[in-house]
Amino acid sequence: MFVLKNAWAALTRHKWRSLLTIITALIVTFGTMFSTAVIQASDTAYGSGYDAQKPTFDLKLKQSVQSKYNGADSSWTKNYLSWTQYSTYASAAQSASISFTYTFTESVPVRQTSKFKAVAGTADQDASKTGGEFTLRTFYSKEAAAANAQGAFTIVKGKNLSYSTSSTDSTSALISETVAKKNNLKVGDTFTIASPTDAKTTVKLKVAGIYRYKDGQTAASTKLAKDNRDNAIFVGYYAFAINNFDTTTGKGWAVPDLQVTFTLDSMSAYKKFVALVKKAKLPTGYEIVSTSLEAYTESIKPLGKLAERLRIARIVLLIVGGLLLVVLVALGLVHRRGEIATAMLVGVTKARIAWQFMLEVLFPTVFGFAIGALAGGFGTKPLAHQLAGGYDVTMSASLVWQTIGYGLLACLVLSFIAMFRVVAVRRISLFAPRDSGDYANVSNVSNAESDDSAGDAGDTGDVEDAPTTQAEQTKETKPTKEESK
Repeated sequence: MFVLKNAWAALTRHKWRSLLTIITALIVTFGTMFSTAVIQASDTAYGSGYDAQKPTFDLKLKQSVQSKYNGADSSWTKNYLSWTQYSTYASAAQSASISFTYTFTESVPVRQTSKFKAVAGTADQDASKTGGEFTLRTFYSKEAAAANAQGAFTIVKGKNLSYSTSSTDSTSALISETVAKKNNLKVGDTFTIASPTDAKTTVKLKVAGIYRYKDGQTAASTKLAKDNRDNAIFVGYYAFAINNFDTTTGKGWAVPDLQVTFTLDSMSAYKKFVALVKKAKLPTGYEIVSTSLEAYTESIKPLGKLAERLRIARIVLLIVGGLLLVVLVALGLVHRRGEIATAMLVGVTKARIAWQFMLEVLFPTVFGFAIGALAGGFGTKPLAHQLAGGYDVTMSASLVWQTIGYGLLACLVLSFIAMFRVVAVRRISLFAPRDSGDYANVSNVSNAESDDSAGDAGDTGDVEDAPTTQAEQTKETKPTKEESK
C-alpha cells in the first residue's frame, strides 16, 4: 500500500502530464489497431480476395465503335455477334478442359401500337428506320437479369418473371413504372407490340409486374424512344423465342442483339479462357470486358486509397507517439534524485522505490492502452465502413492478440526506463560532496527534489574523491575566512 499510495500521489501531483500520457497511449493504440486492420483488409482484398473471384466476361464493342451508333440505320446490326461466333470460343475452352458456365441476354426493338405508347424521344424517327419505340429484352437467368446493362431493377408491383428453363410462359412481361402510368396499365392488364420489320405482325403480352431501377434516377432524355431505358420491356426466354424474336434468319432490326456472359470458376481459368479467345481472334471492333472484376475493383478502390494513406500515418503515429511517451516518462524522472536518496536513507529498499517508479508509468500507459484497445476493437468496423466507401473491415483475433502483446510490452519497456533510473543511483554516491544548492530539504522528505544534473554528477563521480572521515567532511565544508567576510 505504501508503494501504491506514493505512486498515486506522484501521478496526481502532475495531473496534466498523467492525462497527456493516457491520451497519447490511447491514440497510439487505437490508431495502430485501426490502421493495421484497414491495411490488412486492403492487402487481402487486392490479394487473395481478388484471386478468389469467379469472374465473368463479355465481348463488347469498343467505345470508339459504339460512339458511331445510329439507331435509325439497321445496318448497325452487322456489329452483332451470332451464336456461331460465340460457339467457337466455347468449343476452344472445352477443348482446353476449362470449366465455365454461361448466360445471355437478347434484345430487339419493337413497335408501339395505338393503345400502347412509349415515352417519346427528343428526335424520334419513323419505326421503319428505327425498328420501333420499345426495346424487348429477355434474360436467360436471374444472373443475367441482375447484370442488366441498363441498371439493376426491382419489382414494385406484381411478380418477377420465371427464369426456369422449363417455363412455358409465353405472355408475361415486366414494364417500367413510367410506361405503366403513361398507358394506365396495372398488373394483369394486356398490351400489344408489333414486329420491328412489320407493323401488322403483333404480339399480345400481359403485365406480370412493374419494375423500377434501383438507382432511383430519372431516365435521361434520348434522341430515340427505343434507347430510353424506361421503354424496355422484359420477358422470359421462352416468350422471346416462341414469338419468333430469337431468329437466325432475321433481317435489319429483326436481328437480335445477343450478349453472352461467361462465368469462370477461378482467376486462373479466366486468364486461360481470355488467352484462348484472343488466340482465336476477337471480332473486329470488340474487346474483352469483365464486368464483375471491374465492379469488384471499383468496390475496393476506396479501401485501397484509405489503406495507402494509413500506411504512412501509422509509421508517423508510432514514431511520434513513441517518442512523446518516452519524453513524458523522462519528465517524470528528472529532479528526483533527492527523493530517491532520502527514501534510501530512511531505509526504503531500492526494489520498493523502483516498483513505485514503475507503477507511476504503468498506471497511465496501461489505462490509456486498455481504452484504446477497446475503442479499436469495437470502433474499427463502423469507422472503416464510413471511410472506406461502405467496405466492411473486421478486426481479426490475431490482430487483437498482437495488439495486446505488443502494447503490454511497450508499457513494460517504459516502466523499465523508470526502474533503471532508481537502479542507477549508487548508495555510496549519496555521501559524495555536492554544492549546497544540491542538497535536498530533509525536513520535507516527500517533496524533496534535487537538481538532476548535479545528482547525476554525484552518481558517476569517483568514489576515491569522496571524504572518508568526519574530519575531512568538516574540513571540506568549512567556509574560509574570505568566504565568511
